[in-house]
Amino acid sequence: MGEITPRLLSAEEAARYVGLSRPAFQATIGKEIPPIKTGVRRLIWDRLALDRWIDSQSGINNQEAPKEVNPLDALM
Repeated sequence: MGEITPRLLSAEEAARYVGLSRPAFQATIGKEIPPIKTGVRRLIWDRLALDRWIDSQSGINNQEAPKEVNPLDALM
């Protein structure tokens, strides 16, 4: 069986996921993406939220998705 990638990541895991040190992660992305509190002192970050943040920073979200062409539209 394949390895399961967790969706929720600790600060250390989230920092590693985005390629930053933990202090750099907490000073930048960690402040922009609100963590989920799972206990008195435990904070975790949603991996999909990290992906969306990375996409927005790289401009991926600003690109339009290609429109699907319906061949029946040519008949109208």
